[in-house]
Amino acid sequence: MAVARTVSWPFLRRFKNIFAIAKKFTEKSHKNPPLLEMQPPCWNLLPAKPVRRLISTDDSASHRRPTAALSLVPQRIVLDTSVLIADPMSMHAFAGCAVVIPLTVVEELDGLKTRMDDVGRAARTALRNIEELRRRAGGSLAEPTPLSDDPESATLHIEVNGVQHDRLAEHGLDAVVPDNRIIGAAIGQSLIGPTCLVSNDAALRIKAAHLGLTADEHHPVARTIAERMMGWVTLEADAEAVDSLYQAGYVEADRVPGCEHLYNNNFVVVRNGSQSALARLHDGRLTLLDSNVPEAWGLRARNKEQRFALELLLDPDIAVIALDGRAGTGKTVMAVAAGLEQVVEHRRYERLAVYRPLVPVGRADVGFLPGGLEEKLDPWMSAIHDAIVALTQERSSRDARSLIEDLSDRGQLTLESVTFLRGRSLQGQFVVVDEAQNLEPTTLKTILTRIGEGTKVVFTGDTSQIDAPYMGESNNALAVLIQAF
Repeated sequence: MAVARTVSWPFLRRFKNIFAIAKKFTEKSHKNPPLLEMQPPCWNLLPAKPVRRLISTDDSASHRRPTAALSLVPQRIVLDTSVLIADPMSMHAFAGCAVVIPLTVVEELDGLKTRMDDVGRAARTALRNIEELRRRAGGSLAEPTPLSDDPESATLHIEVNGVQHDRLAEHGLDAVVPDNRIIGAAIGQSLIGPTCLVSNDAALRIKAAHLGLTADEHHPVARTIAERMMGWVTLEADAEAVDSLYQAGYVEADRVPGCEHLYNNNFVVVRNGSQSALARLHDGRLTLLDSNVPEAWGLRARNKEQRFALELLLDPDIAVIALDGRAGTGKTVMAVAAGLEQVVEHRRYERLAVYRPLVPVGRADVGFLPGGLEEKLDPWMSAIHDAIVALTQERSSRDARSLIEDLSDRGQLTLESVTFLRGRSLQGQFVVVDEAQNLEPTTLKTILTRIGEGTKVVFTGDTSQIDAPYMGESNNALAVLIQAF
């Protein structure tokens, strides 16, 4: 069928961040994975240390014992349920510390384990990890047990007592409430040594701090939001380097100061006075971007950030891309446009597969929507429908839906929930994972292990807009992907 692909895109704004993780699928890499190259994610940072979060050891609160009496006592790390849900392996993140899990946390994990979503999966994983350690300890975690054979490893034990009913009552906190019992357990630990309550629940941290405890948030990786790589950088160069870039189409990277900290597929705005050029780093060379702005399904980039994104989206040698930007910057529309261009026009991939997490703003689950599976998923895919409407702007919404149905009937387009990815093998597909900031980090592994030969996967999202509980800007799947590679 004829498809009109002219689009006016006035609503697009500037990208905040563009990230790309690239690896060529050579014949060797197909036979011998890994899929991704493990590279530091920022040109001015060292790789993350095993201790992924630095915890304050301030013991100045009045209820703690004198420092001299505590000098040989390891720091106590009391973990909240939200931390184990966000990162089931978080107990290993505090080398040299005494990690404490209140029994109340185990009860809460037990109540969550039957959920058929990321939270339930994380709860089951955390419980399995604790159970494995219990067996290694000989049947009980009542006493501190090393997490590994490493002498610098943390220890773990489950705290049954030490709820501190009287102390909680002084502040009007009911010890029956699970969160208050966790705080009480932390108060009990603070009588033994310097203690930090680690929780991703802001209310819990506020209450704990009010009672004189040190409270902190857990981040699966140590880098902060401000330290993330942008995917592009502006560098100053001499006039000869800029001239060489324009005349020869490339310049050796060592002629541009600052390139030594960059990695393949980083983009560079090379400047000299009023002159500037857009280039891409590859194999030690800065290659000038084509003067012809790339186009995908009638869509043209409106600024350099979108230009960089389209360069990667349309490059078949790039296996994994992460786009993180504010609402309205065009992440989803560009990903869908690039997918349609390469599936329908160039037949480079067999189909465009779009996956979204079922995490609503209003917390109404998919099971409460009427109809069969396709009808239940339809409201969740409205953002994808809107993107296709934007790409066929001269047509009506009804025509856009007809296009979706036609592509679906031909097997060139699928719209599904991330829930149904487990057990799948995605071969020769252009995969878009939308709203990736609402996915648990453990789900990221599930998705990446589904990718087969000839598949490209694009993660889009906004790490400042988190609808899923137990997660924040730094411990969701999109943030972990960006920071890990």
